[in-house]
Amino acid sequence: MMPSAVPTQSMDNTQIPVHKMEIAARNVDKSLLMDSNAPRLTDFMNITPQTGSTASGLTDQDYPTISGMPHVMNSMTQIKCVNSVPLPAEIVDHFTHVQCHCMMGLFVDINRAWLTVDSDIYVWTYEENTDLAYFDGVNETIICVGLVKPKPGVFHAFIKYLLVLTTAVDIIVLGVTFTEGPGGLMEEIQLIPDPVFMIPTDGATISTIAGTSDGRLFLGSKEGNLYEISYQAETGWFGKRCKKVNLSTSALSFLVPSFLNAALSEEDGICQISIDNSRHILYTLTEKGSIEVCDLGEKGDSFSRITKISQATLVNQAMNTVKTLDSQNFRPIVSISAVEAYESGNVNLVAVSQTGVRFYMSVVGLSYLQPNQRPYTLTLLHVRLPPGYSANITVRPRAVHLSHYRDRNLVVISTVNEKDVLWCMSSDLFPFSQTLMEAYNTVNLDGTAIAVAEVRHDLHLYSATMQEAPPMVVRQHAEAPHKYVVLTSHGVQVFVKLRPVDLLKQILRDSHGLDTEPLKAFFMIQKEDQACATSLILASLECDDNTEIAEYATRAFFMFGGEPKLSPVNTTNMCKLKLSGVSMFSPNIISTPAPHQLQQGGYPQSPNLSQTLSPHQTSFNAPSPFTFSPKHNGLYLYLGRILRPVWNRRCTDSVCTDGKTVIITSTINSEDCICILNNLTALHNFLTCNTQFSNITSTSTSTAVHGSMYNNTSMNVTRVNQTIQDAQLEERQSLDALKMFVCHCCQIIGLWRILCDHQFHSLIGALVENQQQVLQNTTFKELFLYRQDVCSVLITTLVNSYLGDNASVDSISAKLREVCPHLYKTEDAAYSKANEILKSIRTVQNNDEKEEMLFAALELCKSVAPNININEVCREFTSLKAYKAVIELCHHCGRKIDPEKVAESFYNTDDNAADQEGFNYYQKRMEIYKQVLNVLDSLYVEQNQNQDSNVSQTQAYTGTQSILLDGLGQFNVGPVMKQVINEVLDCPDEIMHVALYEWMVSKNMTSDLIKIRKSSLETYLKRTSTQHPDNTAVMDLLWKYYEGNSNHTAAAKILNGLASRSGNSVTLKERLSYLARAIMCMRSDKVGYAPCLGMFLRDLEDKMEVAKVQEQILDAVISLRDQIPNARDIINTLNSELFEISQLYENFAEPYKLLECQLAIIDCAGYTDSILIESIWQQILSNEIRKSSGSGNDRISQVLTKVKHLARKYAHSPHCFPLDYIVYELEIVCAKLKADKHLIPTTLVSMNITFEKLITVYNNLIMVSVNDHFWNVEENEFHLSEATAALINCFLNSHDSFNSVEKRKITSLCQDIVATLLSNLYSKPNTEYLVNQLRSIQAKLSRI
Repeated sequence: MMPSAVPTQSMDNTQIPVHKMEIAARNVDKSLLMDSNAPRLTDFMNITPQTGSTASGLTDQDYPTISGMPHVMNSMTQIKCVNSVPLPAEIVDHFTHVQCHCMMGLFVDINRAWLTVDSDIYVWTYEENTDLAYFDGVNETIICVGLVKPKPGVFHAFIKYLLVLTTAVDIIVLGVTFTEGPGGLMEEIQLIPDPVFMIPTDGATISTIAGTSDGRLFLGSKEGNLYEISYQAETGWFGKRCKKVNLSTSALSFLVPSFLNAALSEEDGICQISIDNSRHILYTLTEKGSIEVCDLGEKGDSFSRITKISQATLVNQAMNTVKTLDSQNFRPIVSISAVEAYESGNVNLVAVSQTGVRFYMSVVGLSYLQPNQRPYTLTLLHVRLPPGYSANITVRPRAVHLSHYRDRNLVVISTVNEKDVLWCMSSDLFPFSQTLMEAYNTVNLDGTAIAVAEVRHDLHLYSATMQEAPPMVVRQHAEAPHKYVVLTSHGVQVFVKLRPVDLLKQILRDSHGLDTEPLKAFFMIQKEDQACATSLILASLECDDNTEIAEYATRAFFMFGGEPKLSPVNTTNMCKLKLSGVSMFSPNIISTPAPHQLQQGGYPQSPNLSQTLSPHQTSFNAPSPFTFSPKHNGLYLYLGRILRPVWNRRCTDSVCTDGKTVIITSTINSEDCICILNNLTALHNFLTCNTQFSNITSTSTSTAVHGSMYNNTSMNVTRVNQTIQDAQLEERQSLDALKMFVCHCCQIIGLWRILCDHQFHSLIGALVENQQQVLQNTTFKELFLYRQDVCSVLITTLVNSYLGDNASVDSISAKLREVCPHLYKTEDAAYSKANEILKSIRTVQNNDEKEEMLFAALELCKSVAPNININEVCREFTSLKAYKAVIELCHHCGRKIDPEKVAESFYNTDDNAADQEGFNYYQKRMEIYKQVLNVLDSLYVEQNQNQDSNVSQTQAYTGTQSILLDGLGQFNVGPVMKQVINEVLDCPDEIMHVALYEWMVSKNMTSDLIKIRKSSLETYLKRTSTQHPDNTAVMDLLWKYYEGNSNHTAAAKILNGLASRSGNSVTLKERLSYLARAIMCMRSDKVGYAPCLGMFLRDLEDKMEVAKVQEQILDAVISLRDQIPNARDIINTLNSELFEISQLYENFAEPYKLLECQLAIIDCAGYTDSILIESIWQQILSNEIRKSSGSGNDRISQVLTKVKHLARKYAHSPHCFPLDYIVYELEIVCAKLKADKHLIPTTLVSMNITFEKLITVYNNLIMVSVNDHFWNVEENEFHLSEATAALINCFLNSHDSFNSVEKRKITSLCQDIVATLLSNLYSKPNTEYLVNQLRSIQAKLSRI
C-alpha cells in the first residue's frame, strides 16, 4: 500500500521547537525502554546458572482461564481456520494409480503442495488448487522430496529454487522457475526438465532434505548419515561441479569396509533436519529420538559435529527437573525446531515429545549462558508441560505426531479417537507477565494430518540483526499474523494465529463497539496502556473495509484511555529514590522474575489475573507528581513501536560490493520506509481527526513543558500544591509535542524513501567526505531531532542530481513539497527552479534571452529571500558574470532581514556595546554581503593575473540597467571591477558600503577609496578611527579624505593629532611630515588666515620649528651613538613624541653636550644670554681645533668649515652668531697656528657677511688689541693689521659688485681704518713691507 500524502500543519515556514521535539523523543525513549524491558524467554523460565534447568506448566497461571466468562474466551479464540481447500480432483485421481509408493508434503515458501506417485511428482497451489505442474522424468520410485534455495551466483537468476528428488539409486536436482505476475508475485511454476545435477546415492536411503538460507544442501539418510551436496558454478574437484559429502564419517572411515560399518553400528535414521540460519547451527533428530548439534561455522561456510544427546539422556534430565512425572510423559521425541537469534539469544532448540512436552535447550552450558555463542554442548534449560497438568485443565494433547514451534508459538497435531486435533499455544497475549503464561486453543481437523508448516513473513528490520526482537505485541502493527498450513488426507486447511490486535478487532466486531465483558477482559489482560496502544492500530488504520472497526477502536481508546491524575507524593521515598540512583525507567515486575519460585519444592498459588498480568505501568510517571492517562501512554507506546526498528539504527552503512569498491548504502530500504510511513501517517491522521488532539495549541506555555516535563527528578519534591488542572495541562503539552514530532518524523521518513528510490549510494557518494562521515555516524533518532542540516544537504544533493542530468526539477520539487514541506519549503522549491534556470543559461546564445532568464531567476530568488541558499545562488550568478544580480539580491536579502534598519542604527551609535540585537542584525547583514565581496575577490584575483598581459580591449561597461556585465567579450577586468564598486556605492545600503570599504582597505586600494565621495565613507573612517585609535593607516585615510574633499581644517587637525600622538607607531620624521602637511593644508586657499584659524596655524608653525630642533638632536644622537650610553633608548624616546623646547635642552642637548643643538634651541627660543652663547661657541671652536690635523693652514681651514656651516644657519641671528667674538677667537687661533692671515677674512667674506660689518668688526678688534697682551707679543703684533689688509683687498677685488652708495660707504670705512693702521705702524720698526702694502691699498681706494 502506498502511503498517503504526508500531513502538514500550520507551521510550514517555521522551525519546530527543538525542546518540544526533545520532549517527544524522551517519551519515545521511555516507551522503547518499557518494551525492551519485556521479559526474555529465559526470564520467563527463571533460568540462572544457580537454578539449573527449570519447569513450568504445572500451575493454573501457566495456562490461565477467566472463570465464569466462557463467552469471553470464545471471543478470544487465538487461532482460526481461514481457508479449507480440498485436494484437486486431478490429484485424487492419481491416488488410484499408486503401485508402490505415495507421499505428500508442503512447499510453503512457494505456496504449493506436492504429491509423489511412484516416480512422478505433482505440484499445485494449495489455496487456489491451480497451476498443477508435474515431472515424470525420474525412472525410479521417489522416496524423498525437498525444495531449497540455490547458492547465489551459481545458477542463472531465473532459477529461484532447487527441487531435490531422491530415489534408491540417484539424487536428482531440478531447477525451478516462475513466471512473474503483478508486483513480482510468483505465478506459474515451471520445472526445468533437464536436471542441473544427478548424483548416485551409493546405497544411502535419503529420508529428509533441508537447505540453508545461503544455499547449502543437506540430506539425512535412514542409515543415520548426514550428507551435503556440495556444488559450485565452475568445474572443480577433478572435473566435478557437484559431489555428495558424507558428514557423519571420519577421515579414516575409508579404511573400514562399508559392510563392516553397517554391521558394527546400530541403525538410527535421521528423520528431521532443522537449521538455525541466524547462528549457522544445524540440528538433526533421529528415529530413536537422539539429537545431534553441528556447527556450520560463524559465517556458515564450514561444518563440524559438536555433540549428540540420546533421547534417554534428555528424558532423564527432564525427570530430574520435573520429579513428579514418569518418563512416559517425556518420550518419544517427535519434532525439533531451531530457535533463531531474533527470538532468543540463549535458547537454541525446542524439541517436542509425543505428549506435547517442550524441551528448551541451549548449545552452551548454564555456567556460560551468554547470547549467541558458538555451540559446544547441548543443555536442557526448561521443560514446558502442555495444558492438562494443572488443576484447572483436564484435557491434554496425546499422540502428538506433528509440531511446529517459532516465535513463542507452538502448533501440535495430536490424534484423539483416530481424529486429528490442532493445538495452538502462545504467550503473545501475556508478554509482560512474571512467568511463562500461554493461552491455548484446539481445532478439530477434517482429516488425518500429513504435514504442518508455517508461511513465514520475516521482517527485514527485525531479523537482520542478532538482537532479540521484542514480543509480538510490540511488532504486531508491522507484522502479519502467523499463518499455518496443515495438509490432511482430504485437503489443505489454512490457519491464522491471531495477534492481540486481531483479537481486539474480533471483540470490537462482535460487541459493535459497546462496553462489553470481552472488551473489558481484553483491556484487563493487556492493561490499559498496552491495550490503548493496540487499539490505536485499528483506530488509525486507513482502508475502506475498516471504517466501522476504526470507529469502534477509537471509541474504546477514549473509553478506557482515562484522564491524567495526581500521583500521591511521598517526599521521603522520592528523595530516597533520587539519592539511591535508581533509574526512573525501572520496570515494576516484568524484567526479572522471582529467582527461585520453582526450586523451593512447591508452586506459587494462582494470583488474581489482573495482578499477574500487570505490566510496568509506572515507567511514564515515576517519579512524578502526575500520572499520565493510558491514552497518553498508549500513543507514545505506539509511536515508539513504529519507530523502534530505526530509532537507534545508524542511517547508513559501508558495503564492499566487489571486494574493492566501498559504497555507502541506506540501512533501510524503500519498502521499510513505506511500512513505517504508512503507520506514521495513519497515526498523524488519527491525531488530526480527533478534536481531543487536534485542538492542542503550541502556544500553551511551552516553556513550562521544557522546564518541567523531564526534570521531574529534581523538581517534584518541591511541587506539592499541584491540581488536576496542572496534570491535564502537562499531558496536553506532552501530546502537543507528540503531534508535532509525528508530523516531523513522517516527513523525514518520506524524504528517506525518496532518497532510496534515487540510487541512494550515488547521492551519498556525491557528498564531501566530512558530510559522508557525519551521515555514517548519525542515527535516525539524531536525524529526527537535530540533524535537519543533514536533511538539507541530502535534499540539495538530490536536486543537484537532476540538474546534473539536465533534467527539470519541477517534478522532484513538487514531490518534495508534497512529502516533506517542512524540510523542503516554498523557498527551497523556488531556489531549485532558479538554479535550474541559471544552469540552463550556459547553453543559451542570445543575449536578450539570457537577460530575460537571469531576470526571472533573480526575481524568483527575491520572492523567497532571505530564506534561500544565498551562497549557492550568488556563486551561480558570479559564474555567469551577473555581478549586478549578486548586488541586488544581497541588498534585497539585507532589507528583508532588517527592514527597520536596526544595523544602521547600531553602526551609527557610538555607545552600542549593550545593543546585542543591533549587533546581531549587523552581523547577519555583513554575512550576506560577503557574497558581494566574493565577487570583488574573484575580479581582483583575475586582475592581478592579467596585469602583465596586453589587453587591447578598452571598451568600458555602460549598460546601467543590465544584470549582465559580460557584454564586453574578453573584457578588461579593471573597468569591470570599478563598475561593480560603483554599483555597490549606488546601492542605498550603508552597511553594504561598510563591507566594501573594509574590503578595499584589506586590498590596499586606499588611493581609490579616498576618491569616493560618499558620506558613508566619512562615517566609516571616523568610526574605525574611534574604535582603533592606534591604527595610523585609518587616520591617514581620513585626513586624505578630508583633504580630497577640500576640508583642509579637518585634515590639518587629524595631521596634527597624528604628529602629536605618543608611541613608536610614528617616527619623528613622519611627525615632521604630518606637521608640514598640516601647515600646507592650513595655508591652502588661505584658510589658515581666517581669524579663528590663524592661531592654530601659528601653533603648527611653532611646533614645526621645535620639531626640527628635535630632529637635529636625534641626528646628533645617532651620529654619536657610540659615545653616548643608552643611545638606543634616547633615539626611541625622541621618536616616540614631540617635546617642548625646554625639555629638549634640559633632557638632551645639555646633558649630552650637543653644542650645536644648544645653539639651535637658543635660536628657536630667542634666548639672548651672550655669555652662554659665547661659551658654546668657545667649546665648538675648541672641539674643532682639537679634532683638526695637518699644517696650520689645514687646521684653521677645518675650523672655518664648521664656522661656515653654522654661519649658514645663524648668520642672520646676531645673538646666536656673535660675529665680534667669533672673529676675535678665530684670529687668535690663526695667530697661534701661524696660518696665513688672509684665510679668515677670505672665508668670512665667502659667508655672505657684509663688508661693512666685517670692516667694523676688524676695526673694533684693532682698537681692543692695543690693550690686549696677546697682540702686543712680538710675533703677533702686526697679525690683525695684515688680516685687515687682506679683508680690504677682498673688497678691492670685488668692488664692482657693489652699488655706488655701498661702495662709497665701504670705501670710506676702509680709508679710515687704513689711515689708523699706518699711523700706528710709522712709529714701529720693521714695518716697511706692511706700510708699503697699506699705502698701495690706500692708493687703490682713492681711485675707486
